[in-house]
Amino acid sequence: MDALTDHYETVRERNDYEPVAGAVGPVPARERRRFVAVDDEGVLDGADRSGGADRSGTLVTTGVGMTGPPHLGTVGQFLTAAALQQAGLDVQFVLADLEPYHSGAPLDRVRSLAERYRAFALDLGFDPERGRLRTQSEARDVMHTAQLLAPYYDPEAWADGSEPSNGDPPPTEWERAVREAYEAAEGDRGPGTAAVARPGPTSDAADIHSAVLHGVDFLHPLYAGEYERLVLQFGVDEHHLTGMARRFRDAAPVDGDVAGLYTRMLPGFDGTPKMAKSIPGSGVSLAMDSDEIRERIASDPGGDPAASPVFQAMCLASRYGAERLDRLEAACEAGGEEWQKVRDEYAEFVVELAERWRATGD
Repeated sequence: MDALTDHYETVRERNDYEPVAGAVGPVPARERRRFVAVDDEGVLDGADRSGGADRSGTLVTTGVGMTGPPHLGTVGQFLTAAALQQAGLDVQFVLADLEPYHSGAPLDRVRSLAERYRAFALDLGFDPERGRLRTQSEARDVMHTAQLLAPYYDPEAWADGSEPSNGDPPPTEWERAVREAYEAAEGDRGPGTAAVARPGPTSDAADIHSAVLHGVDFLHPLYAGEYERLVLQFGVDEHHLTGMARRFRDAAPVDGDVAGLYTRMLPGFDGTPKMAKSIPGSGVSLAMDSDEIRERIASDPGGDPAASPVFQAMCLASRYGAERLDRLEAACEAGGEEWQKVRDEYAEFVVELAERWRATGD
């Protein structure tokens, strides 16, 4: 079994998650290829399309950090959010600008990047009438809630990514490979060299503010009585955030159901375990020029679809439905001319995305 596929299975077994083999609540079966696990499917089964201040609705919340231009994983988050809106769900998409600022990134740079991300999300089909597309810094109501819920924040209880009942399970083969890839990349940069330059000030207080706000970005819609059900939608590597949100909810004066819906990870190119900005040569950034994107995608010869970075990207960062992806999976497995044709078609889709990203600004 491929290491990433085995990782999905292990995460599901350890946490009693269900695989996504068809429709999940209002999310249609055609979108099933995006997802690898659902945590508390009953919350989604109870989802409806009413939403709003009558507390009868379900909100999906997701977001991205911003340390540079989008990559294919980021594109996947935007397209998944748009697909969930098309399924009738309200979606909150948080552009996390205060997190990098709290870590020392210049505020003007982060704000400028956030506005580009906002424009790009709208261009990819996010509908602000079906939810909320916002930065952290503009949401003063959420900041106010963060101050009110801060007494209930316990870093000892919530900083650990694992569920308390699971203890500290051993890492999977894929997790070990990711850790080793990050360590190797850090060594290649040399001692004392940061992955992302952050010349501004930071502090322990900034870290705590950031952690509290992160949790309240999730819980505010429940606390404010805007929704009664919350679905956290992230890559499966961040599934621990759902447990963190539940523990924060249980400690604070917050009512409402919390579930998780987790997307697949993208394996990297050249045998790297994960597409990541910090692992050189592993992914496709929209800052790349067109020829570099085409060359990177053309380097995938096909074969095992589970290990193919291009096929896995098609599952997440595209508008292909599950039935078409079934056919593309067969082409990937067979390799040859048919795979080259569909791979090159996808490369042109990504090149167009890069052009649209460049159109948002410098």
